[in-house]
Amino acid sequence: MERTASTAVCISAGGYVAYYPSKVGLHHRSVYLGDRDLLGEVVDLARSRGMAVMARVDPHAVHQDVVDQRPDWVARTEDGEPQEHWAMPGIYLTDAFGGYSWELTTEVLREIARDYDVDALFANRWQGHGPGYSEATAREYRAATGRPLPRAADPADGEAWTTWRAWRRSRLSELVAHWDRAVQDVAPAVRFVPNLGSFTAADLEPRVARSVPFLLVDHQARGDGEALWAAGRDAKRVRALHPGKPVGLITSVGPESHDFRWKDSVNAAVETTGWIVDGFVHGAFPWFTKFAARIHDPRWIPAVERAFGLHRAVADVRGDERPVAETLVWDADAHTAARPVRDAASGVYQALVELGVPFEYVGPGSLTALARPGVRLVVVPEVASVPPEAAAALRAFAEAGGSVLLTGGGPDVTGRGPLVTELLGVAVADRRTGVVRNNYVQREPGGALQDGFGDARRIVGGTRLVRFGPLPDGAAVAWRYVPDHPDLPMEEVYPRAEATEPAVFSAPLGAGRVDVIGFNVAELYWQALQGDHLTLLGNAVRHTLGDGAAAVRGEGVLDVATWAGDRSFTVLAANLTDPMMMRGQRRRISPLGDVRVVLDLDRVGALAGGVVPGGVVPDGPVEVRVLTGAGWAAAAPLSRAVAWRSGCPRWRSWRRSASPGDRQGGGAVEPRTTRAGRSRGPAPRPSRPAGSAAWRPPPVRAGRRSAGRWSAAGRPTRRA
Repeated sequence: MERTASTAVCISAGGYVAYYPSKVGLHHRSVYLGDRDLLGEVVDLARSRGMAVMARVDPHAVHQDVVDQRPDWVARTEDGEPQEHWAMPGIYLTDAFGGYSWELTTEVLREIARDYDVDALFANRWQGHGPGYSEATAREYRAATGRPLPRAADPADGEAWTTWRAWRRSRLSELVAHWDRAVQDVAPAVRFVPNLGSFTAADLEPRVARSVPFLLVDHQARGDGEALWAAGRDAKRVRALHPGKPVGLITSVGPESHDFRWKDSVNAAVETTGWIVDGFVHGAFPWFTKFAARIHDPRWIPAVERAFGLHRAVADVRGDERPVAETLVWDADAHTAARPVRDAASGVYQALVELGVPFEYVGPGSLTALARPGVRLVVVPEVASVPPEAAAALRAFAEAGGSVLLTGGGPDVTGRGPLVTELLGVAVADRRTGVVRNNYVQREPGGALQDGFGDARRIVGGTRLVRFGPLPDGAAVAWRYVPDHPDLPMEEVYPRAEATEPAVFSAPLGAGRVDVIGFNVAELYWQALQGDHLTLLGNAVRHTLGDGAAAVRGEGVLDVATWAGDRSFTVLAANLTDPMMMRGQRRRISPLGDVRVVLDLDRVGALAGGVVPGGVVPDGPVEVRVLTGAGWAAAAPLSRAVAWRSGCPRWRSWRRSASPGDRQGGGAVEPRTTRAGRSRGPAPRPSRPAGSAAWRPPPVRAGRRSAGRWSAAGRPTRRA
């Protein structure tokens, strides 16, 4: 803990096993402690080192004595038998909605908060493992909903489970509020913090989440088939669900799998470090977990020290900066969503990471994000539906000058009709949700969204298609569906008619635009990783963003995030370049080639919420700092921005670029095409007049992780 400069410790205290002399009845005390108070010893040691302390309780399992004396607290199978633990014979699962949580766990939390000098109580595995099927929960559920508890045979997307999920969310939110009040009743300065997964952050209602001091995502390592960027996605998802709430990422030092857990072994060092780094690049503060107190394999220690050191270097300078992005993605991914929806969400994420496009999530609970300064594009992947208020917000966003990209033809509006109809008046003539084989799309001569395809006239289309009615005036078709045709026998592989129906089109909406890709390009990109689908998505994004406020160019795959403060703008990127990017474990960090961070000051200022002062030009250079293996270091300053005229005085947009070999401030100022379309040469580099009192931006930073080190490129700031 000293070498990682950790500021807090979380120690197992009670629940399944009490590590202190508990006086709560049926609270199982460790049989190995004798008269020791292990919790008290650790709390005293942590306080002597100035650390914050959280006490962990785990209410998900109990011993046989609880089953014998309080059978109503134990979860049941559908047949009414006690649910034995899947991993430990002889112990049993609790019913998360019954008396064990609401009564015994409440008293345990009160006892710890009252008797020990802790800052917070933390609950693990508190959300239960299914409906529980106890008599008490069944009665309570029927009283609230008029229905019996759902059964495994009920359809996962049917009314039985939909009703259950809504009731479960409400009941668990009430439980968190109940535990928080119980703790504060005996220790007003102490708070309760629930453990959450990346999906189960949705289990908390916003009113309850707002009262929790911070949220924790328990995603300890990559599971089967997860990409390296999954840690950063957790942070973004929680921010979209609960805007403004700090979030931490719980990382384990051991391997994780859906079917296996090896808690006494360790991940590869670069896998552990990379997981933590991708999390904090996107704002999740790190938390590492070590099961048990014995270290059988110490190889995880340098990896965690390395990751925590990098986080400390970034956190020390990032201060109160907030995540910003010109692109927002509708967060459609959830553990209850259908597989195509989950794959589409992953496909969009993978594509934007490969394209080097910083983005944030937006969802029904964070629609105000559409009004953030500098937001230009909202991507809505193949989600089934959006609520009416979201449809209204997307329309207002586009009418005010923003762009909306709908893939898969766009979702429905709950209780109404297709979103594309509400936005553009375009009818959906047919929605083919089954798998369509051998589908292609063909270029429309002179159409947009066609860069990067060479001489190809036709590319792979989709497996789920939407066909549209007549398009509105001003719409422009970029690609058309090739009529379906067999893929066997070989002699039959040819279309029987010409490509006429629009597959990809754009249409104006107010001062903005809506781009529509009529097939499941996002889902299919995740499933098949077709390069042409990445190119098509990239063209659709660049159709709105161009080069973007902050562009990262060069070889390799970087997961980019942009952050802004009152007087600063930061670019951070985690290096994901690795053969094992799409599936763990990582073996090494692959060195990067010539990577450049390119910034547009006008748009950086817009993202940061600033206004470029008309006719005012900073005479002094913009200071630059780079993050290297030795920490932050001063680099050569950037030359001043130069005014140009296109109807009125304003700053000229300019770009600063630096390569990995340019760690101490080399690099060039590149030419920039102005809004008038004329190519401008490099900005001149006049020296600052002696004694000048002109405004000077504060230090700026941008970093990326490369070959086990961090290097950086320049980062201008917005005006004061």
